[in-house]
Amino acid sequence: MNNPQFHISALASVDTQELHKDDLVDVSGLTLDPHIPQALRAGYILNTTGNPYCFRVGGLGVKLEFRDGAPSLQDALSDFFQRKKSGL
Repeated sequence: MNNPQFHISALASVDTQELHKDDLVDVSGLTLDPHIPQALRAGYILNTTGNPYCFRVGGLGVKLEFRDGAPSLQDALSDFFQRKKSGL
């Protein structure tokens, strides 16, 4: 079970019905060190949060989910801000 891909898949598929907000790591005070090399940043987040897909921001529990083939976050935000700017 040392396959990191399997481990990440297991973290991503956590059932939200089994999560307890108080058991999640509060990331509201988390700061990212820009001196950490980019190749090591994912490991830093994994070690800090325990599960980068499920965490807490203050009193709010958060679960991230990503759809295959979905636009990148940058594209989604660009589209959002362009719609906001045009009044939509």
